[in-house]
Amino acid sequence: MDELTLSEIKPKPRLNVLGAIALGISLVAVSASIYLFVQNSELTNKTNQLSEKIVSLSEKNDALQKATDAQTAFNTEQERYRKLTYLTAMAHDIEDGIVTDDFVVNKVRFSWGDDGNLSNVVIDVENQPSLALAYKSKGAYELSDREVRAKSDGIIKAVKDYYATASDAPAWNDSTFVQLTVQNYNIGESKGGTFKLVGETK
Repeated sequence: MDELTLSEIKPKPRLNVLGAIALGISLVAVSASIYLFVQNSELTNKTNQLSEKIVSLSEKNDALQKATDAQTAFNTEQERYRKLTYLTAMAHDIEDGIVTDDFVVNKVRFSWGDDGNLSNVVIDVENQPSLALAYKSKGAYELSDREVRAKSDGIIKAVKDYYATASDAPAWNDSTFVQLTVQNYNIGESKGGTFKLVGETK
């Protein structure tokens, strides 16, 4: 009986499935890591560029704010000088130009408050010849208080009416304090639109 000789049969190399899967996953992971690294680098560059732009814009904004503040201060100062010039011109027109039967305005001074309205008015008058005879001295007259109040109200109203013709002047309202003097002696004051003589309490 012939012996069968078994020839060596080489087994076919088998593909290691698990190794292939692991290799594939590794390749995907490496590719994803590279992609994420590139994306992160681009994002970092863009973030840095945006940060630089923000800093630049911040500096420009600060410069603009300083320029705006300087312009506001300039405008405020300009408005102050405009009012001062306007009121000086108005005072010049009123002095020796506003008269009643009793008084001639000698000097007038205006000032305005923080609210922009006229806060104080000082009117210094000279007596007309007819009233000069009744003038004693130091702001006192040989007339009744009622008569002096009426004459004082008359000159204050004349000045106020002329002032009201100005369209761009600080407002003269009832809160405006008015002092009336004759040759720099105090006759009385108007508060809240009501005139009182010096020493009057009611």
